[in-house]
Amino acid sequence: MDNQSPVQFDEGMLDVGDGHSIYWRAQGPHDAPAMLVVHGGPGGAMNVKWADVLEEGKWRVVFFDQRGCGKSKPFGKLEHNGIDALVGDMEKLRVALNIEQWAIFGGSWGTTLGLAYGVAHPERCTGFLLRGVFLARREDIDWFLWDVRRVFPEAHRAFLDAIEAACGKRPVNAQDILRMTEAPLARFDEAGTRLARAWTQYETTLSVVNKPEKEPAEAEKRPSAEANAAAISMALLERHYMANELPPMPLLPLVARIAHLPCRIVHGRFDMVCPADQALELAARWPGAELAVADASGHWTFEPGNLAALRAGAAALANVITQTRTATA
Repeated sequence: MDNQSPVQFDEGMLDVGDGHSIYWRAQGPHDAPAMLVVHGGPGGAMNVKWADVLEEGKWRVVFFDQRGCGKSKPFGKLEHNGIDALVGDMEKLRVALNIEQWAIFGGSWGTTLGLAYGVAHPERCTGFLLRGVFLARREDIDWFLWDVRRVFPEAHRAFLDAIEAACGKRPVNAQDILRMTEAPLARFDEAGTRLARAWTQYETTLSVVNKPEKEPAEAEKRPSAEANAAAISMALLERHYMANELPPMPLLPLVARIAHLPCRIVHGRFDMVCPADQALELAARWPGAELAVADASGHWTFEPGNLAALRAGAAALANVITQTRTATA
């Protein structure tokens, strides 16, 4: 018999303007330090399993779906969907939930957005837990879309095959990929869905070093409306941001605004989506940051090495923030 009680949580939709409303969920003690979880993508969605790396009872954990994805409305809308808007949404959510300050827990694109929020609102941040750092520079985008073919030639070839099938032409560089996939992904038709699923399958292949021992049953592998929607939002918004919003303002020179705050960085040694040099460059700009490079791990949050390092980092961050709260009480 399962004696675990279901997690109690609050949830809602927040109108953030520009025709967008974002979905949020909060769980944990109301009087505990707050932690905002910033999901990846762009175009991913909140994953409540991220809370498993945090010690229960030590955090008020806040999740949200970014504009255009997850349960936020409208789905897949690209208008008024940019970095500045997302940073503004995070601040509006903090105010709406009456949270004075919070820590930021971001993964992949969530580290980019988390850092952008931090440098814009350093006084509202208590610390950072970052996994799979993505600095969103041109070379980082080119690696993901093109240069990684030297490590994953089969996956990259299949990705280009899917683009050629959808567009009638084969890309010859990263900019071609962004240019040629815009129209089919925006149509939301069967061909666009196939391309979106190919895009997300490509990213999934690059992400995992230690695959789960138990493979999904055949029925679970079949396309579903939910899986199609997740693939469309991921591919559509990733392409949109890579083509129109990135690189953002250079983040590394601005880290000085938050370098006085505690930071724990976790990065998989064999991360093929976001190579580990990005984490090292961020840590070099953040003298007080603690970097854990997880050997035999890739980009996926739930690889054993990443999980262990995240749990240790979250515990250390909680201790520092609790001590600071006690000292200033």
